[in-house]
Amino acid sequence: MDLSSWMFIFVMSAGCGMACMIIARSKGYRGTAILGWLAAGLIFSIFGLIAVILTSHGVEATPVASATCPYCGALLPSDASLCPRCGANPARVG
Repeated sequence: MDLSSWMFIFVMSAGCGMACMIIARSKGYRGTAILGWLAAGLIFSIFGLIAVILTSHGVEATPVASATCPYCGALLPSDASLCPRCGANPARVG
């Protein structure tokens, strides 16, 4: 392979690595995880890019408990219409 072929491979790997890093940051990854995605993009090029696009970060927002169920005493998320433990409707207390 000549020099231009090696330069093309290097530029494509660097581009995929940077794209993986940017996508990972937009998905909420921080610190060494971003560097891991950069390395995956550099080493595996387009496959690393596909992997970061298809994965999810997995951080879910935890609902804040605002009250307790009057029937079973379980903590109720602020947006709950039914108790997650017993299935009662806490709005119909009375």
